[in-house]
Amino acid sequence: MRLVPCPNCGPREQAEFVCLGETTLREIYLRENAKGPVTELWWHKHGCRHWLKLARNTATNEFAS
Repeated sequence: MRLVPCPNCGPREQAEFVCLGETTLREIYLRENAKGPVTELWWHKHGCRHWLKLARNTATNEFAS
């Protein structure tokens, strides 16, 4: 179980969220998919229903605090 840090609801299971992916101005097929820290857009679908911009390390799959 992976916890996603929601500033409104606190840490919640990843199943409550929808991840849109990297927050870049490029098209979906031009994303870097680089190893390391990236900023992603997440929607708390089964909670506060807010959009969140979260920093996640793709190498360790951990969110920045």
